[in-house]
Amino acid sequence: SLGLPQPPSPKNRGKYKRPHKEKPRAPQPAGPSKVVQSSPLQHSFLTDVSDVREMEGGLLNLLNDFHSGKLQAFGKVCSFEQLEHVREMQEKLARLHFSLDSHVEELSEDQRKCASDHNLEHLLCNSLMCLAFRQKLNLAENQDLPKTSGP
Repeated sequence: SLGLPQPPSPKNRGKYKRPHKEKPRAPQPAGPSKVVQSSPLQHSFLTDVSDVREMEGGLLNLLNDFHSGKLQAFGKVCSFEQLEHVREMQEKLARLHFSLDSHVEELSEDQRKCASDHNLEHLLCNSLMCLAFRQKLNLAENQDLPKTSGP
């Protein structure tokens, strides 16, 4: 750690409210077809420099944790290689779906029905393999989580 301040806790965030000020409106003319051009509304950010530095420090700590590998979104048993494998399986399944569909369009009605059934079986098989791998990762992640005691 760089010794930088941590981001504010959620219970302290409520005290950083911006004051709401209404801008005075120009009076409307009495005539039915006259339109008044008003100046565009300006927005100003009321931010304390110390708050910005504190948030910056928290973000830098988060970035350092990311680069050092400390962040584990899916537990220690689920590696990036496994996640990439799941993504590749899903992409392969999508490509297969489109390629099988394009071949069916060229067939006669009877052949199309038979080919569609075969393609559906093929897609379901690949889909189930992808699902089984994801469930395996999910099960391993749930076993890796610490047990919490009940009330």
